Amino acid sequence: MDASPKKTRGPAARKATPAPHQPVRGRPTADQVTSIDRAIVDTARTMFLVHGFDAVGMKQVAETARVSKGTLYARYPSKEALFKAVIEQSIADWSAEASLQDASLTDNIEQRLRHHAKIIATWLGRPDVLALQRLLLSVQERFPELSEVMQRRGNDYIVGLIARDIEEAAARDRRNLRDAHAVARLLVAAISGAQLQSGLAARDEDLQVFAQRAVDLILWGTSAW
Repeated sequence: MDASPKKTRGPAARKATPAPHQPVRGRPTADQVTSIDRAIVDTARTMFLVHGFDAVGMKQVAETARVSKGTLYARYPSKEALFKAVIEQSIADWSAEASLQDASLTDNIEQRLRHHAKIIATWLGRPDVLALQRLLLSVQERFPELSEVMQRRGNDYIVGLIARDIEEAAARDRRNLRDAHAVARLLVAAISGAQLQSGLAARDEDLQVFAQRAVDLILWGTSAW
C-alpha cells in the first residue's frame, strides 16, 4: 500500500482557463468603416438583383450583411438611398475595371475610339450590367432620380472620357474643333441605342460589329467634329 501523501492541486497548480474572447469596443477604424460599407452595398446589390427591389427589406439586408439595423440605417436612411449607393458603387467598379487597359493605348485617336467602342459594347452585354439595367427600368417611374444617377455616373463619365481624347487629338493635329462632347455623345448613343432597340438582348458579336461601324462613321465625319 502506498502511504506517500497524494499531491493536491491547489489554485496555483490548476491550469488557467482562458477567458472568452471579448470583441474590442470603440469607434471602428477607417478600414473597418470601408469594409462595413462595402459588405452592405455588395449584399444589397446581390439581393436586389436576385429578388427585385420590392421583395428586399432593410432588415433582410442587415441580417445577411451581418450588421445591426442601426448600423445600416445610420449609413442609408432608406431603401432608396441604399439602392442609389448600389448603382453608384456598381458604376465605380465597372469604370475602374474598364480603365485598366487605358495605359496601353497610344495617342492615335482611331485606336482610342475603337477601344472605347469595344469597351462600351462589351459592358452593355455583361449579365450583371444587363441585370442592373432591367432592375432600374422596373422602378424608373417611381424613382426617376435613380435613372439620373445611372446617366450622370455612367453615361456622362464615358462621354467625358471620349470627348477628352478627341480634344487632345485635335490639339495635337492643330485642327479646329466644334464640339467634342457632341461627337462623343453620338458614339455612345449609337451603341447604347442599338442595345436598347434589341430589348437589351443584342448578341455580343453583333453589338461589337455595330460599335466598330459607328466608329467608322465618326471617323469619316472628322471634318464636322
